[in-house]
Amino acid sequence: MAKKNLRPQTNRTAPASSGKKLSIEQALQLAMQHHADGQPAPAERLLRQILQAQPGHPFALHLLGVIAHQAGKTEEAVRLIEQAIGTLPTVGQFHSNLGEMCRILKRLNEAVAHGEKAVALDPASATAHSNLGVAYYDCKELDKAEACQQRALVLNPNLAPALNNLGSIKRDRKDKEGAIAYYRKALAAAPQHLESINNLGAVLTEIEQPEEAVRVLLQAIRLSPNYAEAHCNIGTAFLVLEQFDKAAVGFNRALALKPDYAEAYLGLAKIHQEHKRLSEAEAMTNKALALDQEKAEAHSLLGGIFAEEGYPDKAEQAFARAMELNPDLLSGHLGRGHLLMEQGQMQAAEESFRHALSLDGTNLGARLALTQVKKVKEGDENMAALVQEAEKLDAMLETKAMTLHFALGKCYDDTKQYDLAMPHFLEGCRLKRKRTQYNPEDNDKIRRNICEFFSREAIGNLRGEGCQSDLPIFVLGMPRSGTTLIEQILASHPLVYGAGELPDLLTLAAKPKEGGPDGYPLSLAGITKQELKELGQRYVDGLQARQPEAKHITDKMPANFNCIGLIHLMLPNAKIIHVKRNPVDTCLSGFTRLFNKSQYHSYDLAEIGRYYRNYAILMEHWRKVLPAGTFYEVQYENMVADHENEARALLEYCKLPWDDACLDFHKTKRNIRTASVTQVRQPIYTSSVERWRKYEAHLGPLLEALGELVPR
Repeated sequence: MAKKNLRPQTNRTAPASSGKKLSIEQALQLAMQHHADGQPAPAERLLRQILQAQPGHPFALHLLGVIAHQAGKTEEAVRLIEQAIGTLPTVGQFHSNLGEMCRILKRLNEAVAHGEKAVALDPASATAHSNLGVAYYDCKELDKAEACQQRALVLNPNLAPALNNLGSIKRDRKDKEGAIAYYRKALAAAPQHLESINNLGAVLTEIEQPEEAVRVLLQAIRLSPNYAEAHCNIGTAFLVLEQFDKAAVGFNRALALKPDYAEAYLGLAKIHQEHKRLSEAEAMTNKALALDQEKAEAHSLLGGIFAEEGYPDKAEQAFARAMELNPDLLSGHLGRGHLLMEQGQMQAAEESFRHALSLDGTNLGARLALTQVKKVKEGDENMAALVQEAEKLDAMLETKAMTLHFALGKCYDDTKQYDLAMPHFLEGCRLKRKRTQYNPEDNDKIRRNICEFFSREAIGNLRGEGCQSDLPIFVLGMPRSGTTLIEQILASHPLVYGAGELPDLLTLAAKPKEGGPDGYPLSLAGITKQELKELGQRYVDGLQARQPEAKHITDKMPANFNCIGLIHLMLPNAKIIHVKRNPVDTCLSGFTRLFNKSQYHSYDLAEIGRYYRNYAILMEHWRKVLPAGTFYEVQYENMVADHENEARALLEYCKLPWDDACLDFHKTKRNIRTASVTQVRQPIYTSSVERWRKYEAHLGPLLEALGELVPR
């Protein structure tokens, strides 16, 4: 908000702090000087003394209102300036500043009315035209907003706020390069114009130049360490760079400075979601929505969180609300497309991804999704576009290049061009691993800790109670081992509801009780039989919230293989199905997939082999320390070779009567949130068996890590 020279009306006197008498004009000039020098307290004291001497003095009321606004008391500021206008309605600056304050308070009609009054009273004021333009901008009347800013520049070609505002109009019109040009013009006119520096940094992130954005935003923070918007925007830049710890610092600092900052809450929610802390992600998103119920991005983010938590109906409602608020929201169309794909609505999913592409033809996430929604064939136009995009790889942001490599790998794999596919998978994984915080030694340690904690003696001491519910059916094993197929067969049975990959058990295992240590299995230290029973009941309650009427509910989180001993103790009547698959096929399938989140072991051939060895050692441990029959083992290759007999044996273990629907599992309509979502919509096929032989020449580090586990 601009300040203007104020003109007092009278020469009456007011007392000065030195004891000398000042005229009203002198007191006002001194107050203005204090304000200009960044000393609001002495300025306010003088202004109140003026008002004691001359109640209703319009210029004193106005400046007092400006000071109140700058102290965060905008409601009080509006009241003061309204009083000034009531006394002297013909000063354009009063109306211009009041309009700006009304805009900040979302009283947009009043903001426009006062802005129009200001330019009518003072048509030569560039600032008044610019402020009116901002009010129209907030009303989403971009043409009127642009006209106001252009009039301001005619009056003052170097008015940085007007240049900055034109940049924001360009940004809203999806002209990012035009926006950057205006922000740079603003900074040429006023090199320390904070809002332009901040906006430039934000747009640089949007055009996939986050490293440059960080450099620009650090300049803003150096100039103004308490500039909340710059801290939030630098958090977003670090988020794009997948430097999550630095991103969290930015968002938390923004919230410390501005507690009602919805964007910062959304940033923290994305970090929590990335690390599978879904309840925290949901809580942060809801805080953002409490501040702004009409924030489309927040509803879209909530839709993704609900989908991961296993609540597809809630997810669908959230995405619908997001697109109702903003029909052009890219994340909403992509999120809804993935949800439709999980529900088996492949054509609708494809339409959603194509609509996302129509909004942003450069979005590689949409193109990657299109490669996944169905098998790529020779001549596919999406594949042709990806091949053309690859010509820009050298200049491409790494996160974007990573997505492109995985998309091209899938295209070449589907079209049986394996020697072209593998270099893309290798480079995509290299780029992903480069920005992934994963230490394989940590996984070694977790496996050792589990084996030590769940000794045969410890299991014997803790066995005997547990929650007696037979509701859960666990389907677990290595990721990409066939767990989705087994769950789909079970979920085709009328007595079984397939809930998909649920975070519940791993969340409970990591922190089973308040005040205890975090991190499974150390979190279980000192746990009692009664506490294990309560833990089992909490888990069952969470399952029942998904489908209260179901007789059995599956949870196919693969990583639950780490918790088989815990399941046995807390839910002794639960069915546990372990799915096994050729080790090399399993690892290759994980390596050639860009997972949405987690599976950080999958992006290096040696590391995924090492992870598999730990899994194999742990499964052998469970076979030794748990009673025979604690879990049932299915070999993926046997299931695809002899589907009916294997399915019958599976249902017999689960004590379920035979149902022919389990043979036509691919026709079952249900939500499937997994990387295998498209495969299980097809009848049984054997093309994935021994797939690794097509890539054998490239798999040296994996084969060496697996050692004797490699099939001969």
